Amino acid sequence: MTSNLDPDARSSYRLITLAARLIQRRQDDALAPLGLTRAAVIALEGLMEGPLNQEQLADAIRVQSQTLGRVLTRLEGAGLITRTRQASDRRQLKVELTEAGSAAVSAARQAEVNAYPDDPDIEWTELREQLTRFVRAVPLNRDNGVLPFAPPEHRSGHASPAGRAAGTRGWEQPRQ
Repeated sequence: MTSNLDPDARSSYRLITLAARLIQRRQDDALAPLGLTRAAVIALEGLMEGPLNQEQLADAIRVQSQTLGRVLTRLEGAGLITRTRQASDRRQLKVELTEAGSAAVSAARQAEVNAYPDDPDIEWTELREQLTRFVRAVPLNRDNGVLPFAPPEHRSGHASPAGRAAGTRGWEQPRQ
């Protein structure tokens, strides 16, 4: 980092880390009664626009295909997804949400929203803008494997035209 770093930066870094851990713990607790994990929800959300093969899904949600395979095995066992061999390439599996999987995504989204602090004094837009500035300031050449969650992009692997035009990424967009 540069020498002109604000003396409070270290405290701010610790607060960001603490806030992330607290929210993740609350999300984990909220998802547990549904039998889901954050990784499972991310994978399920990646399939909301339609079926993908495992590699496409891994790319869309920015995880390793091997790691995703373990999550998909659990989701398939729970009846939330199906995996079928593709006729055009028997090595590829088409991964698709079931009706139960779609319902699980809806329930998970509500559970995650309920996990967020319900404090009317929190300026969510300002917080998102400041965190976006912070994330942009982190050098990209360090910790390349650590990315904030980005909602899956369109199947082409590119951000939506509005996002590209604005120079934003999926995680910078407000959740609907």
